[in-house]
Amino acid sequence: MSATTDEVCFRVCRIYRDLFYLKYIWVPGTTTIQRLKEEICVQLCLAIASTDVTLTLFDKTKNVWIPIDETNINRTITDFQYPCFSILNVENHKKIKENPNLTSDIRNNDFKLRLCKRPMDRSDLIDLFLPSTMTINQLKKEMRTHVTTGRTNHLYVWMNHSWTKYELNLDDVTLAELDFVPRTIISFEPEVDLVPGVCGLTNLGNTCFMNSALQCLSNIPEFTQQILSFNDEMNAPIIGAYSQLIKMIWSGDYAVATPSSLLIDVRECLPRYSSYKQHDAQEFMNYFLHLIHQELTNSVTLITDLFYGQIRSTIRCSGGCGSAEINEENFSFLPLPVEDDSDQYHVLYLKSNGEQAVITFQSSTRTIGGLVESFIEHCKLNVPAQRIQAVQIINNRIVKKFQSDDSLRSTIKHQMAFIELQEKSVDQKYMEFQFLDRKTYVPFRPPVYIIRPLFGCHYSDLSQQIQQIQQHLSLATNALPDALNNLYWISDSNSVNRLTLNSDRNEPFLFLHHITIEMDLSWIQQYQKRYKLDLPQNNLSLNDLLTSFFREDPLNGDYYCSHCQILQKARQKSDLLLPLPRVLIIQLKRFTYEAYSNRKIDTYIDFPLENLDLSPYVTSDNINQNITSSSLYDLVAVSNHTGTLFSGHYTTYAKNSRNYSWYSFNDETTRQITDVREVVTKNAYILVYVKRTVA
Repeated sequence: MSATTDEVCFRVCRIYRDLFYLKYIWVPGTTTIQRLKEEICVQLCLAIASTDVTLTLFDKTKNVWIPIDETNINRTITDFQYPCFSILNVENHKKIKENPNLTSDIRNNDFKLRLCKRPMDRSDLIDLFLPSTMTINQLKKEMRTHVTTGRTNHLYVWMNHSWTKYELNLDDVTLAELDFVPRTIISFEPEVDLVPGVCGLTNLGNTCFMNSALQCLSNIPEFTQQILSFNDEMNAPIIGAYSQLIKMIWSGDYAVATPSSLLIDVRECLPRYSSYKQHDAQEFMNYFLHLIHQELTNSVTLITDLFYGQIRSTIRCSGGCGSAEINEENFSFLPLPVEDDSDQYHVLYLKSNGEQAVITFQSSTRTIGGLVESFIEHCKLNVPAQRIQAVQIINNRIVKKFQSDDSLRSTIKHQMAFIELQEKSVDQKYMEFQFLDRKTYVPFRPPVYIIRPLFGCHYSDLSQQIQQIQQHLSLATNALPDALNNLYWISDSNSVNRLTLNSDRNEPFLFLHHITIEMDLSWIQQYQKRYKLDLPQNNLSLNDLLTSFFREDPLNGDYYCSHCQILQKARQKSDLLLPLPRVLIIQLKRFTYEAYSNRKIDTYIDFPLENLDLSPYVTSDNINQNITSSSLYDLVAVSNHTGTLFSGHYTTYAKNSRNYSWYSFNDETTRQITDVREVVTKNAYILVYVKRTVA
């Protein structure tokens, strides 16, 4: 693979004679040495005129730097016959004469630092090229332009396998004075003002199931208030240890708490939790509430008052007598069976010209590659599987590309899309073409992939593909040509450049990363009206499960009717009785226990964050009464499970009662959830609802 014959690529040292931090610069072969220096000074943002620098070339055979002959300023790159990808370094000949030991003073961006996109998360980094003369305060201002966070009081630096906090009195000190080195990882602090209730829990050896259950209970406002009101001198070890933990969580003084004392007391009462194997979070929550109930000694306690409701089960004879057998029992968890719909898929299909459609098909495969093959077979496409790229799309952005051997367990069905790729040659590659709102710069639909040359990309290489996309937008909106001419190309360094259509100069796009088209809201609305392609969020909702649970169904097997005194067919129906529980805990039964497998059902269930109405499931003779209590519930917590029963992981989403914001709890790690749609996932296992109070 090589560039076009009229261009040459040089690798230029970002840091003085550093062979590992290089910038690729493409120039025409007819470029003179003086013009090459000017281009290098611009692209490296050097704080010096090009006439004051010289260039040296690295000879890798002799491992030495050789000055480039500049006696004839009109000599071109072609005249020198330098190999493509030769390494150059910029020298400041005036300064070097004054100070031979000077190395990197001419560079405006001579440090490469690595910034965590999210506080303290070293798995997702941004490269920053910064001057050594920059102060810590200036560095923090630069950091704010790359991450979305208000937590910017202190800078943290990763060194010696831990985070070091830089105090505010260092804000006026420069990077050079603090001996920063290239590749240093930097971050903002995870919290400035800790939010009461937003506190991680230490994993004490596969105790994520316990941490998730405790975070759910902690965010039930009335339960936590009652626990905090208990006297420390109570003769109740479980309540005492839990109360101390809750006080830490809600003090606002701790980012992480360790529930070791509580775990010791639980293990003493329940030896089954002495091992370090994975356990079920719902089972633990049930046992834990029962332990608190036992320590309160009374038959009616805080637990029964908050968590208990009643279900009436009615079995009615179908043999002609019509007699009914009624049984009423207490419940603290509502277990709702979940059907397995793992074989049905609704996939968004995107073509390179912009066309899109939702395709529904069946597949029993367990890998991405198998799903692509099923899709191709269903649609009868004459396209090889290698040219279908499976991606995860959130808010119309590609957040993940899947490999053919990836397991479907790691996917979320309604976020999956298949993008058809054009056939490309070995000297070409794919890049995104994005569709943005002209005012907000928010994508109004998912991107597609178009083809560009690996090196030396020009408008002529893209024009036909861009025109096809414009034609698609025009047909969908009847937009005027001017509405489709707001095109831009974005470089690897995120600089935005106007893309002029039908350019006669056909200049190269240096370091082209992707293309965008911007449209006004009026045309976007026309487009979205034409393409109503919201992927089905699965046909199953929480109300579907409740309706199924409380409907009247034939009883399995024959029923002995005491009135008929023979075996008869019968029907069974369950109903809720008033008063409804103040806290409703729902278990989505995702685990099947069969003879040879313990399978997990990953069906996506849509559930409301507010206004869950239980009145349709209350027995009719109760409904006819003059009811003043509310039947509406609001969600306060979700326990999520990923993986399998024996090798899975629990996390929690919970709504903070102080600021009404949602947070994610993953053992020690916490973060605020900015988009509440993130709360509803296929991993939801336990839902905790609180009854709305009647004003």
